[in-house]
Amino acid sequence: MIGRTLLDLLAVAGALGLIALLAVEIGLRVTGIGGFPLFVRDQRSVYRMASDQQGRFRRRARWRYGRFGIRTDVDVDTLAGKVVVLGDSVVEGGLHLDQSETLAAVLERETGQAICPVACHGWALDNELGALTALPGWAQAAALVWVVNSGDFDTVGQGESELSFPTRRPLWLALWLARRHIYRTQPRWWPVKGMLSRPGPYMPEMREAALARFAQVAPQIAGPIVIVAHALRGEDVDGEPFFRRLAQVRPGTGFVAPSRLPGWGDDCYLDFIHPNARGARLIADAIAPFLPAREEA
Repeated sequence: MIGRTLLDLLAVAGALGLIALLAVEIGLRVTGIGGFPLFVRDQRSVYRMASDQQGRFRRRARWRYGRFGIRTDVDVDTLAGKVVVLGDSVVEGGLHLDQSETLAAVLERETGQAICPVACHGWALDNELGALTALPGWAQAAALVWVVNSGDFDTVGQGESELSFPTRRPLWLALWLARRHIYRTQPRWWPVKGMLSRPGPYMPEMREAALARFAQVAPQIAGPIVIVAHALRGEDVDGEPFFRRLAQVRPGTGFVAPSRLPGWGDDCYLDFIHPNARGARLIADAIAPFLPAREEA
């Protein structure tokens, strides 16, 4: 009798637990926590944003990616004649910026130019150059604006885990989010092979390889080139000469250091690196004078 009662209690507890899990799962989905974009593997850039997807994260931050995984509201078939903004999540905007608040969107409103952001979370220099040269019409771009930060110099983005770079929707969102939290906080008992990769140490050979590759790409760009040296919060870009070395690859390349702009401060960041809407506006204003005049229809 006691055993039967215990089994009944366990059954009730299990049923209540399942109901609670289902309630959490439904709540997460209703609030839009699962409204994140997906990634796809790519031979040229290792990985990129998946094509032809759209949604809203937490039912607020709208995002849309077209045929080539470019975050824009306009379908893009070629980069020819367009201003290309190349970079990582600083350009892409991430989940906490609405599509209308990204650097590319702000720059498009400020200049009236057709802007194409070729960008993805976690990319480094090699990923970015690979992605650029994989797209049709890249050499005929009206301008290339390359937004770089020091975290890009000594690594190559690998899109190493489904928990940071998901390529498919999780069946159980609550379980996936719990695993993601553990993965990103990296407790000692988490499997080493699954740990989030950290930026590596100073890698001069990787930097030289990126310079050499850019030296092949830069002369082929039809329009002007602008290097945007985006500082991490509290970082002094003058202490990192590699920013200037990138700008010296092609004579006449423009150079913008947002942290040196009047009005720039900690209130221009969402976190330690990503600009908020105000930061994006300041960067766009600094880039605009380097761009060619808009061609009237």
